[in-house]
Amino acid sequence: MRRIKILGGGIAGLTAAINLAKAGLTLELHERKHYCGKQTEDFQFLENWTFKADALDMLRGMHIETNFYIKPWYSQEIISPSGKKYVGTSNQPLMYLIKRGNQQGSLDRSLEKQVVRQNIPIVYKSELDINDADIIATGAGKPSFIATGVKFCMDHPDRSWVILDDHLSFQMYSYFIVNDNEGELVSINPVQKKDHIEQLNLTIERFERVLGIRIEPDHKKFAAPVSFHFIRPAKVKNRFFIGEAAGFQDCLAGFGMMYAFKSGYFAARSIIENSDYDRLWQEDFIKPLEISARNRQIFEKLSNRGYEILIDVLNTDNKVIRKLLGGNDLQQILKIVYNHSIPQPLHTLLLSYRRSSKQDGASIGQ
Repeated sequence: MRRIKILGGGIAGLTAAINLAKAGLTLELHERKHYCGKQTEDFQFLENWTFKADALDMLRGMHIETNFYIKPWYSQEIISPSGKKYVGTSNQPLMYLIKRGNQQGSLDRSLEKQVVRQNIPIVYKSELDINDADIIATGAGKPSFIATGVKFCMDHPDRSWVILDDHLSFQMYSYFIVNDNEGELVSINPVQKKDHIEQLNLTIERFERVLGIRIEPDHKKFAAPVSFHFIRPAKVKNRFFIGEAAGFQDCLAGFGMMYAFKSGYFAARSIIENSDYDRLWQEDFIKPLEISARNRQIFEKLSNRGYEILIDVLNTDNKVIRKLLGGNDLQQILKIVYNHSIPQPLHTLLLSYRRSSKQDGASIGQ
């Protein structure tokens, strides 16, 4: 029996390996590093709004054991450039906080252990040529943005904030998570920007000012690429491209890990069933991928003035706008955003509406 070779030991590659092994196929996993998974140790959110089913139920349906650190998250605070706030909540888990990287309880360590338990050979520090692999799971290609962040200790209740301000994260967002007295603060900017550390420092100063806190200087820095360019088809010359190697990434408000899980699972299914890989993934998740990309184009046009308007819209009591948004539950609002292009009336409102007070939405950081 031919041995299937997987290149890349991240979420997508490990998911493919787990499912191929469960079907009794012979395989080996190749990883460039001396361990599997993400290089940086950080928090991420497994979003629970892109698909109809609960995210954890979907993982179990793909034969993934959910025995890693998981904490359901029910709210998200969003802050405009001038400091206006929207606090979005949900009756169901809005997202699940998980740990990434080479740390205790992380998703990465759990997946690696699940592979080892199935006696799948893992070749660390592998020099396998990409042309000799059957499944390519080598991570992001050409990055669109760079996420630059810091981690530190912080005595504060669990909470998360997002700041929308192009002076901090151009056409993206900055975020701050506190979990179990550990803080993580990140600024995301286009890769062509040369001052990522300066942008990060400005973001730290802004969060300190807005939240009335002090972040001690003995923090740990990290950085990671983000790519928004997915390929179609994703099976090229009989090789399966999965996860970020195929550009499968959330383009708008999420971390996009579910695309890595799903593409690894569908590649394995395609091999096991001798079915069409491109048909499987396209039927399942090309719609939210494409919609998030289209809605990102709208988001990029907003700029700081548009972010001010967005917070006003999210806070509105106007019944017509609330109906367009899908109600007051943030999970339901995001489900609409990820399954439909932003409705034209709301699109027009975001791009052209002017508040009666004539505020210009200038950044409080200026």
